Amino acid sequence: MTGSSSINGKTLAVKIRDLHKSFGTLEVLKGIDLEVTKGEVICILGASGSGKSTLLRCINQLTVQDRGEIHVGGDPIGFEKSSDGEHKKADAKTLAEQRSRIGFVFQQFNLWPHRTVIGNILEALKIVKKLSHVNAEKIATERLEDVDLLDWKDEYPDTLSGGQQQRVAIARMLAMEPDVMLFDEPTSALDPERVGEVIDVMKALAAKGHTMILATHELNFAKDTADRAIFIDEGVIVEQAPAKEFFASPKSERLQSFLERMSN
Repeated sequence: MTGSSSINGKTLAVKIRDLHKSFGTLEVLKGIDLEVTKGEVICILGASGSGKSTLLRCINQLTVQDRGEIHVGGDPIGFEKSSDGEHKKADAKTLAEQRSRIGFVFQQFNLWPHRTVIGNILEALKIVKKLSHVNAEKIATERLEDVDLLDWKDEYPDTLSGGQQQRVAIARMLAMEPDVMLFDEPTSALDPERVGEVIDVMKALAAKGHTMILATHELNFAKDTADRAIFIDEGVIVEQAPAKEFFASPKSERLQSFLERMSN
């Protein structure tokens, strides 16, 4: 397994080759190839069950692929070099270190209900990054300022709106300083009036040059913010293009039909 470090002069953040994943007899991913350069914002679109979430979960190894290669920053995620130079399955410590460089924001926030807002962020910094309480608290405070929630730092998640909880989840991810940020339908569980506040945070992250891969149904966000849009259908990439071209001139009938349905 080898991972090229650049493409067209740009640093390669993620490289995926021939990715396959089945659950029982259901083949969800059927040979995905994808390259993402550093600082690129990628929006993945597709109907429910098309494979978007499974692709993201494979990138950070929440789901382990059946075959195929995933490199992040040139490292083969889920594998490590053995003494003879070959690749072997990564041990738990190595995998944890690899995954710490890949941020993940879920649909359902995944906050610890028994921890305060700032406690949710401190926990990861102290356990995973082994930071002192003082250093962890400084970082957590800064990240809560980034998402405009510092005034809520001592509240518990169940006192927050869905949009606020998702912003806490984003702050927790930011605190870990990941190389790549994954978002799995981050607005799908929100009331319509709360979607905008999360979209604004994601736009700000994109503007700062973070590498982001999002599975989303937010077409306007994809049009306005993504560098590239990708359409997945039945486990394969049907079409991909720069975002403006993707929406203005879809080539395949499957994408045309999908965009028409989503726009109605």
